[in-house]
Amino acid sequence: MASKGAQSALEVFKQLPPVLARFFKKYPPVPVKQYASKPTLTSAPDRNPFLIAYHPVTKKAHEPKISLRQQSDLYKLARQFGLEKTLPPMTKKFGIHKMSSKKSMKGVVRPRLHKHERTAEERRAKREKAISEADELIIKVKGKRYAKKVAKRALPPKNLF
Repeated sequence: MASKGAQSALEVFKQLPPVLARFFKKYPPVPVKQYASKPTLTSAPDRNPFLIAYHPVTKKAHEPKISLRQQSDLYKLARQFGLEKTLPPMTKKFGIHKMSSKKSMKGVVRPRLHKHERTAEERRAKREKAISEADELIIKVKGKRYAKKVAKRALPPKNLF
């Protein structure tokens, strides 16, 4: 008779989706069997189905038994059931793990902006300086007559009452 731990494991196994159940039948979970974390020979007993393997005679690389697309699907299913740690080691990272280790793009961290946005402050300062010095420039060109108008404008208005 099976123990309670084994019985509950069988019940959990029956609840798994068929894809994940077939995978675990062919490749037992990590606590049961240890898989290589680096590429090995095709004949190695600890061959990882997610990694490439080398032929023992020709030393040619063989593709992983399970493609990246299938790995992604298996990882997502295993994550739903909390079994992602029982999968053999993977080269790619999926889901949250991928996003946490991913570097941000340079343009997102420090955007270059458009030229008009980069030079806006410089143009604003140049414009303010030109406006403040406009009267002196016009006086220089038009002469004393315009200087009197500027002086008259600068005086405070007379009290009408």
